Amino acid sequence: MRRTRLLHALLLAAVCFGIYANSFDHAYQLDDSYTIVTNPNLRSLRNLPRFFVDPSTYTSLRAQVDYRPVLQATYALNYWMGGYRMWWWHLTSILLHLACALGLYALCLRVLREAFPDEDGPRDTTVALAAALLFAVHPTASGVVNYLNARSSLLTDAFLFPCLVLYMTPIATERYRRTPWLSAACFTLALFTKVEAVAALGALLAYEMWQRARETAGGASLPACVARAFDRRSLRRLWPFLAVTAVYFVIRETLMAPYEFELARHAADVGPRVYLATQTVAWWHYVANWLAPTRLVADDLAFPVFRSFLAAPVLFAISAWAAGAAVLAALWRSRPHLTFLALSAFAIITPTSSVAPLAEMVNEHRPYMPIAVLSLLAVIPAVRLVGRLTAGSRRAVAVACGVFLLLLASLANLTVERNRVFATDRSYWADVVAKAPSSRAYVNYGLSFMRAGDLKTALDYFNKGLELAPYWSIAHINAAIADRALGNDAEARKHFDLAVQYDEFTGSALSYRGEYLLGKQQYREALDDFEKSLPKSLEYFRNYCGLATAWAGLGDAAKSYEYTAKCFDLDPVQAELQITSIAAPYFNAQQRAKAGIEYFQRLNQRLPNTWWVYANLATLASRTGDQALARSARQRSDELRKPPPPVRPSG
Repeated sequence: MRRTRLLHALLLAAVCFGIYANSFDHAYQLDDSYTIVTNPNLRSLRNLPRFFVDPSTYTSLRAQVDYRPVLQATYALNYWMGGYRMWWWHLTSILLHLACALGLYALCLRVLREAFPDEDGPRDTTVALAAALLFAVHPTASGVVNYLNARSSLLTDAFLFPCLVLYMTPIATERYRRTPWLSAACFTLALFTKVEAVAALGALLAYEMWQRARETAGGASLPACVARAFDRRSLRRLWPFLAVTAVYFVIRETLMAPYEFELARHAADVGPRVYLATQTVAWWHYVANWLAPTRLVADDLAFPVFRSFLAAPVLFAISAWAAGAAVLAALWRSRPHLTFLALSAFAIITPTSSVAPLAEMVNEHRPYMPIAVLSLLAVIPAVRLVGRLTAGSRRAVAVACGVFLLLLASLANLTVERNRVFATDRSYWADVVAKAPSSRAYVNYGLSFMRAGDLKTALDYFNKGLELAPYWSIAHINAAIADRALGNDAEARKHFDLAVQYDEFTGSALSYRGEYLLGKQQYREALDDFEKSLPKSLEYFRNYCGLATAWAGLGDAAKSYEYTAKCFDLDPVQAELQITSIAAPYFNAQQRAKAGIEYFQRLNQRLPNTWWVYANLATLASRTGDQALARSARQRSDELRKPPPPVRPSG
C-alpha cells in the first residue's frame, strides 16, 4: 500500500510540473506590484521578525495592509533564493499546488476509510487518485498557481489540508481521546498566513458531528448530532485551536488598529446584506466554473451585484442550495460523510463569501480549497459507481479509464492555454477586457499600452475606465500621466487634482501630484503634497526622495540632505541611483549652486571617497566662481576614477 501511495505521489508531482511547465517566466500581475515588487521589506531575511509585529511590512500600499507574517516569510525566502527572477517564485507556487493535491488525496482516503471501513484499500486509493488528478489539472486552479499574490490561498490551504486530515481520528479509537497537537500546529501556521483560515474550525466541528452519528446504531439525526458535537469531548480536542485563535485575534487587532480602512476594502454601497445576497449566486458561479471551466476570468469586477434577496437569480440560487441541503440532510443517516464534506467546504469559503463585504464579488482564488473539498461529493460516488458497474469486465474498465483520461487531457489542455493568459500584462488584461470589462480592466489594459509607448491608446482606455468609475483615483492618476506625456498639461493637472480629491486612504495621489509639481519646478506646492502624503502612505522611500528634491529646489541643503539620508537608510542602492534627480535643482538655477555645494559636502561625509560626489562639487564650485574648490574637487575626482596600477609579479 505504501508503494502504491508513493507511486501516486510521484504521478501527481509529474502532472503538476508538466501542466504548469509554461508558467515559469510570465509577468507579475495585479497586487504582486505592491506586495512583492515594490515592497523593500522582502529583500532581507533580517526583516523576518518584523513580519510578526508590523503589518505595514506586507505591502507598499497602505490601504492593503494586512497581517500575514508566514506568507511574507516565504516571499522573503524566494527573494533570497533568486531576487525577482520569476523561476523561483513559480517553482514555489507549483510545489504548494502539489502539496494541496496530495492533501486532497489524503483527505479523500481518510474519508473513504472512515465511511467504508469494511471495503478494500485498492479501491480507496483509486478514488483518491482520481480526485487528486482532477484537482491537479483543473483550470480553476490556474489563477491561484499563476498569480503570485494568490499564494495566500495556496499556502493557507497547504496547511489546512493536513490540519483537517490529522484531526480526523475515529471516535472509537484510543487516539481520539488525545489532543491533536500536530493538527493544531498546522492550523496555527495557516492562521498566521491568512486570517480566513479561522474558518477551518467549522470543518473540524463538522467532523465532530460525523463522529457523533457513528456512536448511535443506525445513526442519529442531524439536529441531534449538532447538539452532541458541543460537548466536553469536542472541547478537549478543540481547545488548542480555540486558544490559538483567541491569541491570534488579540495580536491582529492590536497590530492592525492603525490600519483599519473598511471603506477602502469594498464599495461604499455594498453592505453585509447586499454582499450575502450576491454571494448566494456567486457560490453557484464557482460550482459552474468547476463543471464547465471554459470561460474563466482572472479579475471579474463585472459580476452583477444583487441588492435584494427577492431578485430572481438570488431566489433561484437559494432554492437550489436549499434543495441540496435537503438531500444531504436526508442522506445523513446513511452517508454522513457527504454532509461532512459539504459543511466543510461551506465553512472554509464563509469568511470571503458570506456577510463580510470585499471589493470583488467573485474571485478566482477564493474557492480553491472549498471547491476541491466539495468536488469529493461528486467524485467519490461517481468513481465508486463506475467501479461497481465495471467489476469483472476488463473491457468496461478500459472504456471507463479511457473516458477519464480524455477528461483529464481536456482539462489539462484548458489549463495550459489558461497559463498563457498570465504571460504578460497585455495578454492578461486583454483576456479580462474581452470577458468581463470593468474600470480596473480598462485602466490596467491601458497601462500595458503606456509601458509600450502607445500613449494615445492608453489614454483611450483610461477614459473608458473613468466612464465606469469616475471617482477612482488610480484611473485619474494614470490619465494624468498620459496627458502630461502627450503635452495636455491642463488636463493632466485636472486629473491629478481629482485623484487627490478622491484618494482618501493611500496618499498615492499626493505623491504622484508632488512628482508632477517637481517637474514643473513648483517646489513649495510639491513639498506640501509630499508632507501630506507621508502620514498616509507606506511608500516612504518615494516620499523621502520627493521631499529631498523639493527642499533642494527651495535651496535648503540641510533639509534636502536630511531626507536623502533617510533614503539611504531604507535602500542604499536605490538611493544612490536617485541622487541625480534629487540634486537636479542645484544645477538648474545659478542661485542654488552654493546650496548644492553644501549638499554634496554633507553627502561626502556619508559617501567618502566617491568620485562622482567630488565631480558634482567641482561643477557647482565652478558656477559660483570658487576656482580653488573646483580644482581640488576635480583633482580628487580624477584620482578616485583612475584605475589602480597593475600588480607586477615579484622577482
